[in-house]
Amino acid sequence: MKNYFKNSANTAPMLVLAVMILLFTSRFIDSSLLTRDNEYVAVIVLELLIFLLPAAFYIKALTLDFGRFRLSLFGPGHLLLLISGLISLTTGSILIDHFITGGTALSSNYDLWGVFISKNEGGAGNTLYLILAYAVLPAFCEEFVFRGLLISEYEKRSTTAAVLLSSLFFALLHFDIERFPVYFFAGLILALTLYASRSLLAVMLIHFCNNMIGIFGRPYMQTLAELGGDEFFMTLLITAFLLFTAIFMADAARLYRNYARLNLSSAYRNIDPPYPEITPESSPLEEMAAKHPRLAATVGSLFSIPSLVCYIAYTAAVFIDF
Repeated sequence: MKNYFKNSANTAPMLVLAVMILLFTSRFIDSSLLTRDNEYVAVIVLELLIFLLPAAFYIKALTLDFGRFRLSLFGPGHLLLLISGLISLTTGSILIDHFITGGTALSSNYDLWGVFISKNEGGAGNTLYLILAYAVLPAFCEEFVFRGLLISEYEKRSTTAAVLLSSLFFALLHFDIERFPVYFFAGLILALTLYASRSLLAVMLIHFCNNMIGIFGRPYMQTLAELGGDEFFMTLLITAFLLFTAIFMADAARLYRNYARLNLSSAYRNIDPPYPEITPESSPLEEMAAKHPRLAATVGSLFSIPSLVCYIAYTAAVFIDF
């Protein structure tokens, strides 16, 4: 049993499940009790409780090292990566959303997990509340859990598992089966940005800027789509997406070459999990796992029992919503 809880493939999904349960429970808050002012306060308090409280317990229980969370600052050399990553994230998300919903997402208000709806009613105080509750805290809390904690845990098994599982669970978190591809794509871009920049703060900044565009930029994009026509708007989005995704990938490659030239090691590459060894008694499946250890670790993480429980919980939550 002790070895079971030493395996990140078993413990990490437990953190996700706790966050999912707390977040789904928040859907049953009686909205009639909330005014505009105390709604923002409620959103702020709930975000801290839903994300940071389980994360604090997880870190304490497993005595994790904060050094693995990549809380270092990013430098000027990362700006092109961050700008291109943000534009790729924003345009790619809108494109996927457009193909799924037919473009109706731009005409709706920005929301958090389908529970709280942002409404810009003017005034400095209201705008500050809106930015804090719908842009700053979601970026900080979600990134700390998914790109900070989960990636640092799963990369003990394999970096593929870290990128794939953190993105998958990030998509599950939103309880929106229709827009699942949007959130999964966003998770991939954010995870790749983390590895290229080696800074969780950089990823938080991109997430924050994307939230700000979602909150304040939708009316302008909707107007552009209406004035220029759907064909023009889609051509513009596709062009921007392809161009800035190419720039993002090229700059990530440049940064990796710089890391290699400076002989900067990657901490996750120094981790050597206890993969199975081939023995005369090994089954064909065990032999395959020994020959392809990181692939086996990724598959094992994807289909671990706690991960399967998360998938079942998501399916049940979506079914209840319907």
